Amino acid sequence: MPFDRMGRRPLLFLILVLSMFGPLSTDMYLSGLPKMITDFGTSESVMNMSLYLFMLAFSVSILILGPLSDKYGRRKVLTVTMAIYAAASVACCFTGNVWAFIAFRIIQAIGGGGAMCTSFALIKDCFSGKEMRSALSITAALGILGPILAPVIGTVLINIAGWKSTFWALTAVSILCLAMGSLLPGNLPEDRYEGSVAGALSRLRAAAGNRDFILFMLMMCVFMAGQLAYIAVSAYVFESSFGLGTTEYSLVLAASCIFGLVLASAISRLGLPARKNIAAISLLGMSSFVLMLTIGDMHWAALLLAIIPCCSVSTLTRSFGFGILMGQSEGDNGSVSSALNFTGFIAAFFGMVIASSFPPELFVKGIAAVLGICCLIYLVCWAALRRDGYPLKGLE
Repeated sequence: MPFDRMGRRPLLFLILVLSMFGPLSTDMYLSGLPKMITDFGTSESVMNMSLYLFMLAFSVSILILGPLSDKYGRRKVLTVTMAIYAAASVACCFTGNVWAFIAFRIIQAIGGGGAMCTSFALIKDCFSGKEMRSALSITAALGILGPILAPVIGTVLINIAGWKSTFWALTAVSILCLAMGSLLPGNLPEDRYEGSVAGALSRLRAAAGNRDFILFMLMMCVFMAGQLAYIAVSAYVFESSFGLGTTEYSLVLAASCIFGLVLASAISRLGLPARKNIAAISLLGMSSFVLMLTIGDMHWAALLLAIIPCCSVSTLTRSFGFGILMGQSEGDNGSVSSALNFTGFIAAFFGMVIASSFPPELFVKGIAAVLGICCLIYLVCWAALRRDGYPLKGLE
């Protein structure tokens, strides 16, 4: 496997950091949102646009940049997009206008999309068989460090130097990835697409055009809507409604991810066959919905308890479901990676928008509404997949 200019461990480290660009870009400044509303002289609804419009642009850029990396190479796409991300992060620190800030966040998202689509494509480019499944599991397990560490580190930075310091930190991370990305072999992917740009983009349909692939992909990605709905409004709920300080809030947010990882690890150790994993994910999602609907707004600890099953789904779907999906086709690694990440983050976008559209005093009910929609979509897709006889490789 091609590690000629970079060892295996540095490559895994790069893949891990790239896979965390989503949570790093959204979670680091969450505890500063109430202060940012004051600094920009705006409202919760406008400030939240910096979250969900980022997620929308992030999703679209992932969809486009994956096929382009199949044509132009992982190294070129990664280095260019990391440069864009770094420049936009710096720009966020020098504006006092909320609309300019939102615009720079959209540009930042375009750069971040290159990180996400490259991370999963590199796993399939550089690993195969058991080694690829191991790399996916490591990325899934360690990737939870993003949601755990980002709010804690962000809160420390905010308490010391204000919310802008979180964007300086993101600038540093993107420059590190740019430097490491420049060491990637120039021949990745080895089966480089030689056609036109339009042809590269059309490969998305070939990579993810199978009906059952789409059904299973929706199942593995839909609960990102619930988790990101929670993240989008959590600062307002914990700090404004439950009266927690910024440090306490960041620790609670990290705790939800830690407990979710522990629960997912316990389920993974059971060694369940694929179809029982599908059932376990549905039970976790429905548990989160019921708890959020019934007790989520009673106390901060109840809200934490309600979201833990949903957080565990994120780890399970990446280690179990993404491995199956990435194994369905050959030669379209960037396109498949784009389809997976686009589906997850576009679901997150809708989850954020729906939860944020509720009045502040009903934000928890908004999260419950999103979780209910997730459960419904999951069950409908599961029924259709069962009717088709689980035709995907790995589900037979």
